[in-house]
Amino acid sequence: MNKRELARLYKAMNSKDLTVSKAKKEIEDFIETLEEALLIDGEVRFIRKGTFDIFSRKPKLVSNPSTREHMIIYPKKTVRFRASKNLLK
Repeated sequence: MNKRELARLYKAMNSKDLTVSKAKKEIEDFIETLEEALLIDGEVRFIRKGTFDIFSRKPKLVSNPSTREHMIIYPKKTVRFRASKNLLK
């Protein structure tokens, strides 16, 4: 599902009169707020839904399959969503 499809679904589920572009704007605002909250606290929990948190990946040594040259993939931080048990049912 891309952002436009999500905006259409949000528009259909919302009771107030919305256009797809306004729904898309509200989704953008939510994502921006979520990013800021993750930068401040490192974790955002939604009760009975799940948790967004920052996950640090470790550096790893890989090799190029064609040249067999060894390369290091440097550590990086990514956002991870862990669904709650209630959502998985």
